[in-house]
Amino acid sequence: MPLGARQVDAPVVVVGGGPVGSTLGLLIPDALVLERAQFPRDKVCGEGLMPAGVKVLRSAGLDLGGGGFPRIRGVRYHLSAGASVRSDFLEGCGYGTRRLRFDAVVARQGRVRPGVTVTGMRVHADRVELETSLGPLTTACVIGADGLRSTVSALMGWRQPPPGGGRYAVTGHIETAAILEDIEVTLFGTVETYLAPTGEGEALFAVMGSRGAFRGAGQTVLDVYQELLRRSRPDLGTAPVIGHLKGAGPFNLRPRRVAQGRVFLVGDAAGFLDPLTGDGMTAGLQQAAALSGLLAADPATAPGRYQRFWASQWRRRRVVSRLALTLSRSQGLGDRAVRGLQRRPVALQRLMTVNQGLAGLGHLSPRDWAALLGAPWG
Repeated sequence: MPLGARQVDAPVVVVGGGPVGSTLGLLIPDALVLERAQFPRDKVCGEGLMPAGVKVLRSAGLDLGGGGFPRIRGVRYHLSAGASVRSDFLEGCGYGTRRLRFDAVVARQGRVRPGVTVTGMRVHADRVELETSLGPLTTACVIGADGLRSTVSALMGWRQPPPGGGRYAVTGHIETAAILEDIEVTLFGTVETYLAPTGEGEALFAVMGSRGAFRGAGQTVLDVYQELLRRSRPDLGTAPVIGHLKGAGPFNLRPRRVAQGRVFLVGDAAGFLDPLTGDGMTAGLQQAAALSGLLAADPATAPGRYQRFWASQWRRRRVVSRLALTLSRSQGLGDRAVRGLQRRPVALQRLMTVNQGLAGLGHLSPRDWAALLGAPWG
């Protein structure tokens, strides 16, 4: 977005230096990426990066294969009664990305400026003026990659509260010598648990549900967390918790819009559905790749084209999220779905491909939908 003779401090300013914002720093030449935190820093996250997200990072010049991040081969779904179904990723492996380390690695490659806060923004026809802790900055384009409570979204008046009561998560890390190569999701009806490898000798364990699901009679949040760990993986039931538990939510947040004029939103700032599907970080990286391409091709049409890309992606993600939540909340539906997927494993493989954004909902055949819903076919 040229400014003619007007002086700019950077052609593009990205606010937020997490994995999505840092990747934009790799994909967009001369972008200035600002992050209010210092590295290393921890973040609440599922920390499982799917193959589609790995592909975006590789295209940006960052290969996780040699970086010591643990490989993730596929996904396994468990029912509390013990039945389970598993599938490899068809597109290669994902990685466990411990945010304490992963964010610093990507930020270093993406030339992020840490410790910088954005406090104000004025959008003009030919420029955007930012007030920051560095002083005033002028740019042609601002991209908000600053998370669920995005400052850029708030300054634009785009933030809005989630509908209903929302869902929450409690996350922590456990010590374990077990070899974990899958993301494991266990469905308990009222809550779900999520287990993923994040590094040598440790794994992420998260619990998701309504706000009231994290306390029992006479129990603390830690008590409930450890009890659900024992129930979902008895062999890990005595694993020590590393550090403190962290909370996140509410989920199902969606801004009023994600693009207008010279301002864009990506990543969690552009909306967050539910962590049960595990696609959030991958979807954000795909948004970064799409937006960088659109800005390079034609900045004038980028806002409308990116808004349409995001809307299509959001519709697909919402269908998958609602399907996952529907199956998780009903023991009967969940049991029928697991049995259906055991009969037709390709349906789960195709659903995982759709969940990553590598194919549309049309990739699932009527037989696949029948298996997912536990319905008989033929």
